[in-house]
Amino acid sequence: MANIVGKIGWRITTLAVGIPVGIAVKKVIDRAWSVARPDRPPRGAKDPNASFGDAVSWAALSAAGVAVTQLATTKGARTLWRKLVGAEPPPFANSKSDKVETDEEAAEAETTVA
Repeated sequence: MANIVGKIGWRITTLAVGIPVGIAVKKVIDRAWSVARPDRPPRGAKDPNASFGDAVSWAALSAAGVAVTQLATTKGARTLWRKLVGAEPPPFANSKSDKVETDEEAAEAETTVA
């Protein structure tokens, strides 16, 4: 039960940090685009006024923003969690590293039994 409460708390903490970080990064990206290019950024692949170069540039800038947002959210949420709870956040249930550890444990268990 405590594990479920911890994971729910972790999700809430991540949201509490992620929303303002996402808003801030979006504003920075929009500002960077407006400084580099005076016209508005393309908002979709079907934008008829966007050149191919503008669309690719906007996609690259947006992808960098997503990566920065994920990094800042994860780091910020971990720091906040440690300050509030005094312990490490709960492990991610769906991450690939957990699956690898589970597979390694299973392989180790099989070799131990055999």
